Amino acid sequence: MKQLVDKEIVIVAGPSASGKSHLLQQLMTKKTNTFKDTIYRALNIDPQKPRSCIAIGALAKPKKKSQHANKLKKQVIFIHFDTTSRRQNKKRKILLSIAKNCKNIKALTIHTDFETWRSRMKERVESNSEKTPLNNAVEIYNLSKYIPFFAKRRYNLSYQNWNLLIKDIDLDAQILLKNDEIPFKSKKQDSQLNPKQIKH
Repeated sequence: MKQLVDKEIVIVAGPSASGKSHLLQQLMTKKTNTFKDTIYRALNIDPQKPRSCIAIGALAKPKKKSQHANKLKKQVIFIHFDTTSRRQNKKRKILLSIAKNCKNIKALTIHTDFETWRSRMKERVESNSEKTPLNNAVEIYNLSKYIPFFAKRRYNLSYQNWNLLIKDIDLDAQILLKNDEIPFKSKKQDSQLNPKQIKH
């Protein structure tokens, strides 16, 4: 990942349906946004720098698609990491390779409680069952219909595995963001968020 050596990398992680895509939309917007500004300050990122967003899986062969290669030219790159997607081992190796070569890497983890997550997964699966990809999140949701206790354990395990992974990375900053701290209700609503910056 030589093209990422001098970039500012922010890994945005969490399970499917935890709110990563919505969060990234807010972080990528050019509009005035108090919530976005708070996160940027906590991560010590200049909001004026050109930025892009890319999924971790797309970095396996970034030159294969021109739009992927163009995204890697930006100064700040947000990397979407789904902790319940398929091919976790492959994606973890990619992330560790990035961390090994990158001078500036930070992590933003979204924590969504199990019941909130389960409600979102129910809506996602039932509203678009034919197009919902089969991944660990869908398996955990299906399990929750019959054995919710074990489903919750598997769900929490995805966070535990993620925390173990980032322990091996020398992060410049790390933020744990609770789901209810992200403003979902209104695009015009400002959040008075004070995220906990664990490491500077």
